[in-house]
Parts: sequence; C-alpha cells; structure tokens
Amino acid sequence: MVISQDALGAFMILNNADQEQFAHWLTQCVKDMANTLGEKFKHTNIQMKLKKLHVNPQNELFTKLIGCGNQCPFCKAPCEAGGRFHTEHWTSLHRPEGLGRFRWRETQKLVIDVCSSSVLSDKNFRCNATNGEWHPYKRYTDFFPDWENAPDASLQASDYWKYVLKKFNKRFAEAYDAKPADILSLWHISLEQAKASIKESFNIK
Repeated sequence: MVISQDALGAFMILNNADQEQFAHWLTQCVKDMANTLGEKFKHTNIQMKLKKLHVNPQNELFTKLIGCGNQCPFCKAPCEAGGRFHTEHWTSLHRPEGLGRFRWRETQKLVIDVCSSSVLSDKNFRCNATNGEWHPYKRYTDFFPDWENAPDASLQASDYWKYVLKKFNKRFAEAYDAKPADILSLWHISLEQAKASIKESFNIK
C-alpha cells in the first residue's frame, strides 16, 4: 500500500516528541473530554435521545441475548449462537431428552438419555420429523442439518439438568402428561455438583 508523504506529515513529527510530555498531555486531554461529556450528559434528556435512534435499543439487546429462538430437536435446549444471522445452531449444555417432552412410546415414561451422548451411540430415535420411523442418532443431521450437536461422552456437562429432572421428575411428568422417568441409581448428583457443572460449562470462576 502506497501512502503519500503529505498524509504522513502530521504524524511524523511525533518521532521527535518527548514521550513523557506527550503521554501527560494525552492523558490530560482524555480527562478533560470525559469531564466535558459528563457535564453535557447531566443536561441531556436520554429518553429523548433514545426515541430519536433509528433502532430500538431494547429490541436489539433482547434479540442478541435471547438468540434466534431455535431449540435442540431432542432436549429443547435453546440455541446459543446469538442473534438471528447464523446458519448453524448449537448449545453448550444439552439436557435429558425427557425435558424436551420425549417419552418412551411403550411405557410413556420420560426419557433420561442426553442427546449429546446419544449421537455417539448406536441408538435410534423417532419423532414427527422422521414420520415416526426409527433413525440412527449418528445421522440426526439427515433431518436436522442446521443443528450442530457436539458429542459428549462424559455427560458431566449435563449434571445440572440431570439434577433438575431427578428433583422434579414427578412434576415434569404431570406437566407433560407422561409418567416419571426411571432415574438411574448413578444419578447421585448434589446441588453443589449441579452448580459446579454449570460454572464449568460456561467458564464461570
């Protein structure tokens, strides 16, 4: 890229400037700007400013925070891709599928399998999208190509939601017009473990 000497002239003089003096006056200038803006905002009607914007700040924040509204086709965990302009949906924390209203057809009991583990297995699923026909979890993208369901063999990331299903099993069953899930004896998850799984999943210290 070619830059003319004239364009650089105003900046080249800084090569010979006293660095400490320059830093002092730059800092002072920024402080003065902050004070001036602070005084200006004291006499500014923010509500009137917001009304004149070409976008609605509340709607913009809501859209970015709530995401696109798409949910995992199995556990109904919300998409975390953010905003509406993305082609692939994903979530960092999947749930037992019973929380997505999945139940065994024969027993009507809520399903305890977690879809992020099922996609690694040889299990099959069926739903309205498959017209009730069994289909391998490993090929779930045949019906849900815009969902990226990251495999999780450890299942530790789902400890929080497993805790929720275990604690409120009967209430979820009543709400979903199903029978309570057969909770595995391995699900000895304390509230502290459930909270820890949330913090780890979202990198919260």
